[in-house]
Amino acid sequence: MALDFKLPDIGEGIAEGEIVKWLVAEGDTVAEHQSVVEVMTDKATVEIPAPKAGRITSIKAKEGEVVPVGSVIWVMQTEGSGATPAPAKDSGAKPAPKAAQKAAPAAPAAAPAKAASAAQKVAAKPAGGGERLEFKLPDIGEGIAEGEIVKWLVESGATVEEHQAIVEVMTDKATVEVPAPRAGTVVELRAKEGEVVPVGSVIFVMQTASGAAALPAHGSGHGGGASEAKPAAEKAAAKEDAAQRNGTANNTKVLAVPSARRVARELGVDLARVSGSGPNGVVRRADVESFARGGSRSAAPAGAASERAPARAPAPALALAPTERETRKPFRGVRRKISEAMVRSKFTAPHFTVVEELDVTDLVRLREQGKSVAAEQGVKLTYMPFIMKACALALAKFPQLGSALDEESQEVVTYNYVDLGIAMDTENGLIVPVIRDVQTKGLLQLGAELSELAERTRAGKVRSEELRGSTFSITNAGNIGGILATPIINFPNVAILGVHRMVKRPGVVETPEGDVIEVRQYMNLSISVDHRLVDGADGVRFLVHLKRLLENPGLLSF
Repeated sequence: MALDFKLPDIGEGIAEGEIVKWLVAEGDTVAEHQSVVEVMTDKATVEIPAPKAGRITSIKAKEGEVVPVGSVIWVMQTEGSGATPAPAKDSGAKPAPKAAQKAAPAAPAAAPAKAASAAQKVAAKPAGGGERLEFKLPDIGEGIAEGEIVKWLVESGATVEEHQAIVEVMTDKATVEVPAPRAGTVVELRAKEGEVVPVGSVIFVMQTASGAAALPAHGSGHGGGASEAKPAAEKAAAKEDAAQRNGTANNTKVLAVPSARRVARELGVDLARVSGSGPNGVVRRADVESFARGGSRSAAPAGAASERAPARAPAPALALAPTERETRKPFRGVRRKISEAMVRSKFTAPHFTVVEELDVTDLVRLREQGKSVAAEQGVKLTYMPFIMKACALALAKFPQLGSALDEESQEVVTYNYVDLGIAMDTENGLIVPVIRDVQTKGLLQLGAELSELAERTRAGKVRSEELRGSTFSITNAGNIGGILATPIINFPNVAILGVHRMVKRPGVVETPEGDVIEVRQYMNLSISVDHRLVDGADGVRFLVHLKRLLENPGLLSF
C-alpha cells in the first residue's frame, strides 16, 4: 500500500523543519529503519528512517526547503502490498554505511528519537474501531542499538493527546521526550524506568482515539461493551485528568529546551507563563528556575491570564526540614552516560599527566592588538584559536600524540591531520564537538568556526557527525576558575590538553640590564596521555613545545 510520510511534531514546540539532504532517490528500494532524509529543526539535525521496507515513489520536498510539521515529505509503496518494488535509480544518493555510523561519546544533542516516531507498526484494527498500536523504540539511523527508559510521563490507562510526551528515553546522543503518535489511551507500559531496551522493542501499547472508548479508564487493555462515544463531560474530565497527571497542558506547545520541560514538571511550573530568554523566545532551564524563585523572568506574555488556565503556584526554593538530611534520585540519563565514558577511558588508558607553567604576557598583548582586527571581520577573538593553532603545530612535531589504537587489528593509527575535539559545558552535560583540519586554518578562521560551533552546541543544534572523529582534544575550564586539573582522555584519543585560569602576579624577567621584577600574566597547561602509546617524556616534550609557541606567539605564523 502507499504510505504518506509526514514530517512529525516531535513534541517540543517545533513548527517546521528544513530538508538538509535526501539520502535516497525516487524509485529507490529501502529497508525498514534505513535512513531516508536528514532534517534540521531548532533542536538538531537528525536522520529520519523508513518506517517500513518498500520503494520510495515520490519525494515531496526539495533540499533546503523549510516544511511545516504535518506536511508529507515522501511517499512510499510498502512491501507486501501487491506492488513489485522497482529497481533503484542510479542517483548517486546512497544511505550512509553502518561502519560510518559509529556512536559518539556522551552528548548531546537533541531529539532524534522523537523525529523517528511518526510512523510505527500497527496491529489489526479491533472490532470497536480505532487501532491497537504497538510503539517500538525506533532506529534513528546513527548506529544506536539501545535506549534507556529514563522516566515515564504517563501511567497505564492514561488518556493522551496526539504529540503529548509519553516517556523520556536516553541514547548515546541525547535524552529525549517521545510523544504519542496519535490521540488515545495508553493501555500498557512494556519497560521499567532505568531499563535499557534494544531498538525495535515495543515500549508501550496504546488504543487510538476512535477505539479508546471501548477501554476502561485504568484497565489493562481488554475492551468492554462501552458505547462508541463518551459524553462530552466525560471526555473533558479524562483530558483534564491526563493533563494533571502529566504536567500542565500548556507545556506541550511552548518553545522550550528538554531540560526546561523536566524542571517545569518537577517544580509544577506552567511553561506558558515563563518568558524565554533563548532565540525566538525559547524557554531555557534558567528561565524556569528564575520563575520558580519569583525572579525577573517570571512575567507572563501579554494576554496570557485571560487565555490560559491558571498555573500551579511556583514551588518554593529548596529548604530542607530538620529531618531531611539527604535526598536520593536514580543514577541514569546523561549523567550516567558521561560516567560510563569516563570509566571506560580511565580504566582502559593508563593516564600520565604533566603540567607546565606559561608566561603568557606577550600572548595577552597580541590578542588585545588583534581584537579590533578580528571585530572588523565579525569575529570575537579569544585565546582558544591561539592554543588550537599551537596544538596543531606541536602535533606535527609529535604525531604520536595524535594517534589511536585500533584494538581489533592491533595497529597504531597515526593521523596526518588535526581534528580537534573542544569540550564544552552545556545544559545537557559535557559535549565535545570537533573542528576539522585545524592545521590548515588561520587564527581568525578558527575563531569564527569555534564561535559558531559553540553557539550551535549550546543551543542543541550540533550535528551528529560533528561529535565524532577527533584526533586530539582540549578542555578549557579557565573561564570558570581553577589553576590546575588532570583531565581524563576523550577516548579513543590518546591525549587531552587542559587549559587553566590566567593569573597576574610578580615575575622575574631577564633584561640586558639584569633581572627585574614585573607584573606578568601566567597560566598552567596540563596534558594527560595514554601511556600505552605515548611515553611520559613525549608528553613533556609536547608541552614544552607548546610553552615555547605560546610564550612567543609570533612563532604561530611560522
